[in-house]
Amino acid sequence: MATLPTVSLAFRPGFSVDLPCTSRQLLERLYARLEGGPHQLRRTRSFGGGVVTIRDDEHFVLTVPEDQQRVWSPWLRVEVSQRGDGSHLAARFSPHPSVWTLFAFSYLGLSVIFMISLCYAAALAMIGAAPWALAVSGATALVMLAMWGVSQLGQRWSRAQMEELRDELERAVRDCGGASCGA
Repeated sequence: MATLPTVSLAFRPGFSVDLPCTSRQLLERLYARLEGGPHQLRRTRSFGGGVVTIRDDEHFVLTVPEDQQRVWSPWLRVEVSQRGDGSHLAARFSPHPSVWTLFAFSYLGLSVIFMISLCYAAALAMIGAAPWALAVSGATALVMLAMWGVSQLGQRWSRAQMEELRDELERAVRDCGGASCGA
């Protein structure tokens, strides 16, 4: 019986497991069990549209039902790949893509402001002026720290949903061990 590692709070917590089933067998079992379940199974495709290949089936997202979704609700992104005679399942929790994009661009923008204000403060200090831009750097660092705190709070609020999604995936993977793979 395959068991998945425990989930811990991290920036984007995840887990992976090697299974004796081939990736095709594992995907068939996962789709069969998860498509009719209480959670939403969303098949993903690579960017650019184009021709659908067998590789497009190896990525999917598992989310909580729409009526239970909140801003902090997790998405469990799953990728299955062939590894020797078996398969490798890698899963990573993330927030809704729009929330993730907002945080990523906010961190990027704040980092740029932080670096520019530090450089400006250094330039002011070199010419003997008061480096008032250090206050901007400090404020930006505090905002980034607050954003990190909000992300940790969101993970705590979504903890039950994360465990629910992980348990659902574990139930779907559970019988993919040893002799049951050949069936």
